[in-house]
Amino acid sequence: MNVTLQPSGAVLKLEPGERILDGARRLGYDCPQSCRNGNCHICAALLLDGRIRQAGEERDHGELFTCIAEPLGDCLLHWDGVLAPHELPTRQLSCQLLECVEVGGDVWRVRLRTPAGKAPRYHAGQYLLIEREGGEPAAFSLASAPHCGRDLELHILAREASSQELLTQLQRDRMARVQLPFGDTHLAELPDGPLVLIAAGTGMAQMHSLIEHCRSAGFKHPVHLYWGARRAKDFYQLPHWQEWQQLPNLFLHQVVSDPRDWHGRLGQLHQAVREDFADLKPLHIYASGSPGMVYATLDALVEAGMDPHQLRADVFAYAPRD
Repeated sequence: MNVTLQPSGAVLKLEPGERILDGARRLGYDCPQSCRNGNCHICAALLLDGRIRQAGEERDHGELFTCIAEPLGDCLLHWDGVLAPHELPTRQLSCQLLECVEVGGDVWRVRLRTPAGKAPRYHAGQYLLIEREGGEPAAFSLASAPHCGRDLELHILAREASSQELLTQLQRDRMARVQLPFGDTHLAELPDGPLVLIAAGTGMAQMHSLIEHCRSAGFKHPVHLYWGARRAKDFYQLPHWQEWQQLPNLFLHQVVSDPRDWHGRLGQLHQAVREDFADLKPLHIYASGSPGMVYATLDALVEAGMDPHQLRADVFAYAPRD
């Protein structure tokens, strides 16, 4: 039977006679409950539709306790605070500015340190929102990986006035207010197969997080990075690039579309991937860049035989197309 949760929209498929909290936890959901600490009623929810049995009594509306309630058919509940598998709670933090330096290509590396105590929780590949004076929060991929603890790293392209103003704000205040984590294009679980990471410009920040996480976790499958730029001078310095070049299962490809002052690989990123892989089906593919770049990559790789579900990108959530 199905138990649908509001406001998340999650649907729990429970076994006959299974209590709601037990079923949710079996399915990997993180639910508000504190029975073992003697703090009852934390797991309370509101029955909006359907029927349940609780302590020998049948109910068709009102408050229930998910730790003892058994659905008698499909139900609709209002249950706050339930997190889906691999979903993490968002937190607002005031961070100290550790570093704000230019690293080439009009890109600045920004390093923040979160308050002492419990380190922030996020998955490799997720992003944060940073408050701006007089404007909407700005989204930036986390270039750091979860094992970095309290230290967060961002790569900010400073070609637009809004980004330049943000950097000025950070350097003046020596702190930043952030909210994290966001995004479902991450590596909460390492895949059982090779990874292909496709990044344009500062889309490299997200891939930096994924690669460092794979290194820390001892990922054994090959990882192929394709980093693209219009001009060679648009590539910026990465602190671990030299170390990456020595890793036996990490393959680095820099691809430039404008041939001036570049003697390496030329063309579009999806062309490079298609040249290197006759069969795309075994690959787990992540892409980061502008919507135009990501959708062009998707279309080209689908044309080459990739299942569209193989490619993951944040663009699909914030800039969906028909």
